[in-house]
Amino acid sequence: SSKQWWVDVVKQTFRLAGVHEDRLLTTIAERLYREFCSAQNWELLPGARETLRQCHRLGIRMAVISNFDKRLETILSHCNLRHHFEFVLTSEETGFAKPDQRIFQQALHISGVAPQQAAHVGDNYVKDYRAARDVGMHSFLLTRAGRANNWELEVPKQHVLPSLPHLLSVIEKG
Repeated sequence: SSKQWWVDVVKQTFRLAGVHEDRLLTTIAERLYREFCSAQNWELLPGARETLRQCHRLGIRMAVISNFDKRLETILSHCNLRHHFEFVLTSEETGFAKPDQRIFQQALHISGVAPQQAAHVGDNYVKDYRAARDVGMHSFLLTRAGRANNWELEVPKQHVLPSLPHLLSVIEKG
Protein backbone atom coordinates (compact mmCIF):
# COMPACT_ATOMS: atom_id res chain seq x y z
CA SER A 1 0.00 0.00 0.00
CA SER A 2 1.04 3.60 -0.37
CA LYS A 3 0.94 4.03 3.38
CA GLN A 4 3.37 1.18 3.93
CA TRP A 5 5.63 2.55 1.21
CA TRP A 6 5.73 5.98 2.87
CA VAL A 7 6.26 4.45 6.32
CA ASP A 8 9.21 2.47 4.94
CA VAL A 9 10.69 5.59 3.30
CA VAL A 10 10.44 7.61 6.51
CA LYS A 11 11.87 4.80 8.62
CA GLN A 12 14.79 4.29 6.24
CA THR A 13 15.51 8.02 6.24
CA PHE A 14 15.68 8.15 10.03
CA ARG A 15 17.72 4.94 10.19
CA LEU A 16 20.29 6.50 7.86
CA ALA A 17 20.46 9.37 10.35
CA GLY A 18 21.19 6.92 13.17
CA VAL A 19 17.72 6.52 14.71
CA HIS A 20 16.78 2.84 15.07
CA GLU A 21 13.86 2.74 17.57
CA ASP A 22 11.27 0.95 15.42
CA ARG A 23 8.17 1.83 17.49
CA LEU A 24 9.15 5.49 17.55
CA LEU A 25 9.86 5.49 13.82
CA THR A 26 6.52 3.83 13.06
CA THR A 27 4.70 6.48 15.12
CA ILE A 28 6.56 9.31 13.37
CA ALA A 29 6.02 7.83 9.92
CA GLU A 30 2.30 7.24 10.43
CA ARG A 31 1.82 10.74 11.77
CA LEU A 32 3.68 12.26 8.81
CA TYR A 33 1.53 10.20 6.46
CA ARG A 34 -1.63 11.61 8.07
CA GLU A 35 -0.29 15.16 8.38
CA PHE A 36 0.46 15.42 4.68
CA CYS A 37 -3.28 15.24 3.98
CA SER A 38 -3.88 18.64 5.54
CA ALA A 39 -3.87 21.83 3.48
CA GLN A 40 -1.31 23.50 5.76
CA ASN A 41 1.45 21.24 4.43
CA TRP A 42 0.95 22.18 0.79
CA GLU A 43 1.70 25.38 -1.06
CA LEU A 44 -0.27 26.34 -4.15
CA LEU A 45 1.54 27.70 -7.14
CA PRO A 46 1.05 31.45 -7.56
CA GLY A 47 -2.14 32.07 -9.51
CA ALA A 48 -3.31 28.44 -9.30
CA ARG A 49 -6.68 29.11 -7.70
CA GLU A 50 -7.59 31.90 -10.12
CA THR A 51 -6.36 29.95 -13.16
CA LEU A 52 -8.50 26.96 -12.20
CA ARG A 53 -11.47 29.24 -11.54
CA GLN A 54 -11.08 30.89 -14.97
CA CYS A 55 -10.71 27.55 -16.76
CA HIS A 56 -13.84 26.32 -15.02
CA ARG A 57 -15.73 29.49 -16.07
CA LEU A 58 -14.61 28.93 -19.66
CA GLY A 59 -16.18 25.47 -19.53
CA ILE A 60 -12.89 23.61 -19.76
CA ARG A 61 -13.19 20.09 -18.42
CA MET A 62 -10.33 19.32 -16.06
CA ALA A 63 -8.93 16.26 -14.33
CA VAL A 64 -5.81 15.34 -12.40
CA ILE A 65 -3.34 12.67 -13.51
CA SER A 66 -0.71 12.19 -10.84
CA ASN A 67 2.07 9.91 -9.66
CA PHE A 68 0.71 10.28 -6.15
CA ASP A 69 -1.31 8.02 -3.91
CA LYS A 70 -4.93 7.78 -2.80
CA ARG A 71 -4.54 10.74 -0.41
CA LEU A 72 -4.47 13.19 -3.32
CA GLU A 73 -8.24 13.49 -3.54
CA THR A 74 -8.42 14.37 0.18
CA ILE A 75 -5.53 16.82 -0.16
CA LEU A 76 -7.25 18.57 -3.06
CA SER A 77 -10.46 18.77 -1.02
CA HIS A 78 -8.64 20.21 2.00
CA CYS A 79 -6.99 22.78 -0.28
CA ASN A 80 -10.45 23.64 -1.67
CA LEU A 81 -9.46 22.60 -5.20
CA ARG A 82 -11.17 19.25 -5.73
CA HIS A 83 -14.40 20.79 -7.08
CA HIS A 84 -12.54 22.06 -10.17
CA PHE A 85 -11.80 18.54 -11.42
CA GLU A 86 -14.12 15.90 -12.91
CA PHE A 87 -11.88 13.14 -11.57
CA VAL A 88 -8.54 12.46 -9.93
CA LEU A 89 -6.47 9.60 -11.30
CA THR A 90 -3.41 8.47 -9.37
CA SER A 91 -0.68 6.01 -10.16
CA GLU A 92 -1.68 4.05 -7.05
CA GLU A 93 -5.22 3.68 -8.38
CA THR A 94 -4.24 2.71 -11.93
CA GLY A 95 -1.12 0.72 -11.17
CA PHE A 96 0.79 2.81 -13.74
CA ALA A 97 3.00 5.83 -13.15
CA LYS A 98 3.80 8.58 -15.60
CA PRO A 99 5.49 8.40 -18.09
CA ASP A 100 3.67 5.08 -18.72
CA GLN A 101 1.16 5.83 -21.48
CA ARG A 102 -1.50 3.67 -19.84
CA ILE A 103 -2.25 6.24 -17.11
CA PHE A 104 -2.91 8.87 -19.80
CA GLN A 105 -4.96 6.42 -21.86
CA GLN A 106 -7.07 5.58 -18.82
CA ALA A 107 -7.72 9.27 -18.19
CA LEU A 108 -8.75 9.74 -21.81
CA HIS A 109 -11.05 6.72 -21.57
CA ILE A 110 -12.69 7.97 -18.36
CA SER A 111 -13.26 11.42 -19.84
CA GLY A 112 -14.38 10.13 -23.24
CA VAL A 113 -12.06 12.58 -24.93
CA ALA A 114 -9.84 11.84 -27.93
CA PRO A 115 -6.12 12.55 -27.35
CA GLN A 116 -6.01 15.35 -29.92
CA GLN A 117 -8.82 17.13 -28.01
CA ALA A 118 -6.99 16.95 -24.67
CA ALA A 119 -4.13 18.92 -23.17
CA HIS A 120 -1.87 18.09 -20.27
CA VAL A 121 -0.04 20.62 -18.09
CA GLY A 122 2.88 19.39 -16.02
CA ASP A 123 6.28 20.38 -14.71
CA ASN A 124 8.39 17.40 -15.74
CA TYR A 125 9.68 17.13 -19.30
CA VAL A 126 9.73 13.31 -19.49
CA LYS A 127 6.85 12.33 -17.18
CA ASP A 128 4.45 15.09 -18.19
CA TYR A 129 5.28 16.91 -21.40
CA ARG A 130 6.85 14.12 -23.47
CA ALA A 131 4.60 11.34 -22.14
CA ALA A 132 1.38 13.24 -22.92
CA ARG A 133 2.63 14.09 -26.42
CA ASP A 134 3.55 10.45 -27.02
CA VAL A 135 -0.11 9.55 -26.43
CA GLY A 136 -1.19 12.22 -28.92
CA MET A 137 -2.28 14.89 -26.45
CA HIS A 138 -1.38 18.56 -26.55
CA SER A 139 1.05 19.30 -23.78
CA PHE A 140 2.42 22.27 -21.88
CA LEU A 141 5.46 22.40 -19.66
CA LEU A 142 5.27 24.53 -16.54
CA THR A 143 8.73 25.85 -15.71
CA ARG A 144 10.11 27.33 -12.55
CA ALA A 145 12.52 30.23 -12.43
CA GLY A 146 16.06 29.26 -11.64
CA ARG A 147 15.57 25.58 -12.47
CA ALA A 148 18.08 24.11 -14.86
CA ASN A 149 16.66 22.28 -17.84
CA ASN A 150 17.93 20.19 -20.69
CA TRP A 151 14.81 20.29 -22.84
CA GLU A 152 14.88 23.86 -24.22
CA LEU A 153 15.71 22.85 -27.78
CA GLU A 154 12.94 20.22 -27.88
CA VAL A 155 10.00 22.19 -26.50
CA PRO A 156 8.51 24.95 -28.66
CA LYS A 157 8.30 28.25 -26.79
CA GLN A 158 4.50 28.31 -27.16
CA HIS A 159 4.36 25.07 -25.13
CA VAL A 160 6.30 26.54 -22.19
CA LEU A 161 4.42 28.18 -19.34
CA PRO A 162 6.58 30.39 -17.10
CA SER A 163 3.68 30.42 -14.61
CA LEU A 164 0.28 28.80 -14.36
CA PRO A 165 -1.67 31.98 -15.22
CA HIS A 166 0.13 31.99 -18.61
CA LEU A 167 -2.11 29.04 -19.49
CA LEU A 168 -5.04 31.45 -19.78
CA SER A 169 -3.33 33.48 -22.52
CA VAL A 170 -2.54 30.27 -24.40
CA ILE A 171 -6.21 29.26 -24.17
CA GLU A 172 -7.34 32.69 -25.39
CA LYS A 173 -5.10 32.39 -28.46
CA GLY A 174 -6.71 29.06 -29.27
